[in-house]
Amino acid sequence: MPLLAINHHYYRESGTGRGIYPTTPRMLAEEVLKIRAAGWRIGIEDDIFAFLSGRLAADDKVAILTFDDGLAEQMGALGQLEALGASAIFYVPTAPIVERFVLDVHKLQMIRARVEDAEIAVELDKTFSFGKKEFDDDLLAIQYRYDDELGRRVKYFLNFMLEEDARLAWTTEYFVNLFGDEREVAASLYMSSDDLRRLSVKRLLGSHAHSHLPLATLGAERMLHELAYSRRLIEEMTTSTPAGVSYPFGGKSAVGHEVFDRASSCGYAYGFTMERGINDLPEKANPMALRRIDVNDLDRWLGVGAGDNEKLGEK
Repeated sequence: MPLLAINHHYYRESGTGRGIYPTTPRMLAEEVLKIRAAGWRIGIEDDIFAFLSGRLAADDKVAILTFDDGLAEQMGALGQLEALGASAIFYVPTAPIVERFVLDVHKLQMIRARVEDAEIAVELDKTFSFGKKEFDDDLLAIQYRYDDELGRRVKYFLNFMLEEDARLAWTTEYFVNLFGDEREVAASLYMSSDDLRRLSVKRLLGSHAHSHLPLATLGAERMLHELAYSRRLIEEMTTSTPAGVSYPFGGKSAVGHEVFDRASSCGYAYGFTMERGINDLPEKANPMALRRIDVNDLDRWLGVGAGDNEKLGEK
């Protein structure tokens, strides 16, 4: 009864440069074929609950497709999946939808798609002495496995090391200089409340917290707000309450036991991390700390059996 969760972000016709690695329609169609050919069926949220309660048959291999970040373009993936007889669950951060601003993580991705990391590093060094900072490159290689060393350092510095006010000021100024009015960008980049209602009716909607912050780095009160406020806003916009949460970033620097406990206390029934691996046995699984892989790792995991997580997972 293994449960394999496969995560996606951007959904576009073609690649758009460094920093943004989209799933294309052709790639998504090939993914669905690969999953089914390997003996997995593409499940729905009810299958997550069935796994956690031990109700899945022993030989039932379920793959759950997930999309994070609430990007408007993901609605195209929904239509394609429905045509293929499949589905996904979409985990949405609520702040950019109700407040119309671009999340820091997307500002950085869009900046890096247009500007080389070496140039960004020079600008960060001028203001924050970036070149003198020390980094745990082994940790960064796990957190950002698809980037080179400099790209990892730039992303980690902005996402985790720089104080929030300084990060917001720097990324916003740099972003606006490149892309113009932030509210206009946000209005086209993110899902609308109508999109959320459509997903909710289909029971394909979850929370990605409110502001897409690394929750483990926040104080207890703010962490609780990020989780609970997102859940409440989704309920207000859709009249239904999300059962699941996908933790922003999801790696070791962004999650932990306190995050899991807070999410549970808010009423979430399960949570997805980005600890790579298959969820094997329900009695050993923490429902608030389910494993998940990136779609770019799919070929490495489709043939892996129960108990083989240590072979391919994060160390």
